[in-house]
Amino acid sequence: MKPERDTLGRLSVKGQMEAVGLVVIVILIALGMLFMATFALKSEPHKKIFTRKGLAYSTMSALMKTTVSEEAACYSLRQGAPKIGGDVIEDCAKYRDVDTSIYQCKSPYSGKALHSCDFLAEMIAFSLDNTLGSWNKNYEFHSQLIPFQGEEAIEIIEPIVVGGCPRWKERDSSGLFPINTEAGLVENALYLCD
Repeated sequence: MKPERDTLGRLSVKGQMEAVGLVVIVILIALGMLFMATFALKSEPHKKIFTRKGLAYSTMSALMKTTVSEEAACYSLRQGAPKIGGDVIEDCAKYRDVDTSIYQCKSPYSGKALHSCDFLAEMIAFSLDNTLGSWNKNYEFHSQLIPFQGEEAIEIIEPIVVGGCPRWKERDSSGLFPINTEAGLVENALYLCD
């Protein structure tokens, strides 16, 4: 549409307003596109973080609910197969400083009967290696006992570290999975990073 001109050949006010309106519309569209591009670029890290957190939580949850298979032949005075997230961790926390424990389970590597703490470390390392390790994920597993007497926290097993997830690296946690035992509170956590 051609702008209207007055008798002297100048643009009329109506034509000027149409031109300003078009400029405003172009600016708004450009700002909208810029906002959409910014939002699209920022959403990817959030999606990645959400996926990593979900994977860490679900892996840890499954690990804590895992019942030791009959192949491990856990010798115990108790009936039934022990759970890692209850029976074995509690036994390890209670008997960590003595040579024997209630549960003596076969190592997934050597097949020898081990103290519950040694079995716990090997079983968790074995399970994480077969899941997260096969997906080339870097991870850390920590299990520490917080005694009821207010003493310092004690690692009941050596941290299991594959690739490492230092605090300066972008990492996500499963959150704490606490287990109340006779020896104190055992806090378990899994960290994942890229």
